[in-house]
Amino acid sequence: MIEASAPGKLYLAGEYAVVEAGYPAVIAAVDQHLFVRLEQVETGKIHSTQHPDLFVTWTRHDHHICPGATNPYQLITSSMQVVEDYVRALGVDTETFYQVEIRSDLDDEQSGTKYGLGSSGAVTVGVVKALLAYYKQAAVPLLVYKLSALAQLRIGASGSFGDLAASSFGGIVAYHSVDRTWLKEAMECLTILELVAQDWQGLSIESLDLPEGLELLVGWTGSAASTDQLVAGMQGQLQQEEKEAVHRQFLTANRLCLEQFIQACKANDRETVREAIRTNRQQLQDFSAGMGIVIETPQLARLCQLALAQGAVAKSSGAGGGDCGICLVDSPKQKEKITKAWEEVGIVPLPLSIAYRE
Repeated sequence: MIEASAPGKLYLAGEYAVVEAGYPAVIAAVDQHLFVRLEQVETGKIHSTQHPDLFVTWTRHDHHICPGATNPYQLITSSMQVVEDYVRALGVDTETFYQVEIRSDLDDEQSGTKYGLGSSGAVTVGVVKALLAYYKQAAVPLLVYKLSALAQLRIGASGSFGDLAASSFGGIVAYHSVDRTWLKEAMECLTILELVAQDWQGLSIESLDLPEGLELLVGWTGSAASTDQLVAGMQGQLQQEEKEAVHRQFLTANRLCLEQFIQACKANDRETVREAIRTNRQQLQDFSAGMGIVIETPQLARLCQLALAQGAVAKSSGAGGGDCGICLVDSPKQKEKITKAWEEVGIVPLPLSIAYRE
């Protein structure tokens, strides 16, 4: 029996710029997890508590994972395939079958409500970690990230893979996205061992800590947002010349803000981190106005204003358009007041803290 887990994630800043190679974001792993359990069996199966009545059987043909006709688990099977390709290239036998069991705490178990904590990233990372353990390979964070990114790219996933970085490394990471164009080309001409061994163009993952005295507080506004859909909507708007200018200006300003944020974390500079959150929120507001998209909904704006009224800093997290907002508080009293104010207007404080790697 093999068990592995992967934490969810929340963007602290940089979410709309990091999809471009070379632009930074700061992302936190949070202590709600997705759990993966593997057990060797005679017939391969995949099961998730999200689909309690569905067991997908799978077999292999010429070393390829072949799931049954109905397969809602494409991300899982792609992760299985990537890890098997990797360990087989190392000379490991991959002839046994196993059952994959998935259980998630990232969504509300009773209602099925999604909080936007990056379940697709966590399931990818969780399956990769579990299978590496199954095949007796060390789940080194950078290896887990790279195999997870390859698994997602193989099925056409978009995005920056920042969720994979947070779930693989834990804690808070300063993340610069891999150049996906370069990576797709590299996947065509390099073996998986060569791909994993070399430095990836544009990629940087660095662990950070918030300055002493700052604590993360998260509020959920009651509607889930799709990063892929919102970013696609943004990219669809970029045909007009003036909106391309808005985008370029945003990327430049955002990079400067995030560099200050990252350096302030390293220097234990609490006030500069607070100022970076304030600045990044304003940049997102200006960007959304210029692009004609909604990032900070009225309820997210309310979340931020109630935090500001108590002297804290806050902003939307991730795609926006609903979902979560984050706040940095500096005292238990401040946290208590903000939590109460949120609850009074229907914003749900989530019991999350930063999940550091064990």
